[in-house]
Amino acid sequence: MSLNPILIDLPEQIETKHLLLQTPKAGFGEKLHEAILDGYETTKNWVNWPNTLPTALKVEEDCRNHHAEFILRTFIRYIIIEKATSKIVGRCAFPSFQTNWAIPQFGISYFIRKDSQSKGYATEAAHAMAVLAFQTLKARKVEIYVDAENLASCRVPEKLNFKHEYTQKGGWPKHNGELTELKTYAIFDVNDLYKANIKY
Repeated sequence: MSLNPILIDLPEQIETKHLLLQTPKAGFGEKLHEAILDGYETTKNWVNWPNTLPTALKVEEDCRNHHAEFILRTFIRYIIIEKATSKIVGRCAFPSFQTNWAIPQFGISYFIRKDSQSKGYATEAAHAMAVLAFQTLKARKVEIYVDAENLASCRVPEKLNFKHEYTQKGGWPKHNGELTELKTYAIFDVNDLYKANIKY
């Protein structure tokens, strides 16, 4: 990309039908900590979180660091908030290791707390991120990596019309030391996504 990423204007808030995607910043730590702990033992198997539970203070520190990374465009994250209740239900991001500004190409990651799963929130958030990648960041390709055993998460890119490109063994290790069987889904055009009302 000819333009310096730090000069690209990114919205600090994105609104979808049921959600607000908000950049992490000071003051979000305690509520995000609650979301992270809800189903932590299961979620860590899919997203390679550490075995040790984070403290609320550590998550607050992370929110402040993540805000700085957002401004610098080194790692773009959003906190997922349920509009009806203002509850933090998860987080989504363009992981730095899947980001290639030269193409440009981005990956999407997400997690939803246990008590808010099966409501379509991961799909809604991933959809908003894909639209942002294509329309604002001028992406030519957007990917989603999914553990093949995480069937619920596999359904997210499939619902969004991402196509399964390949499956590889590796990418990151499971907590039991085994290698993850990683499925890669990709989409190349914003017009292949279903239409939805997304506001910046």
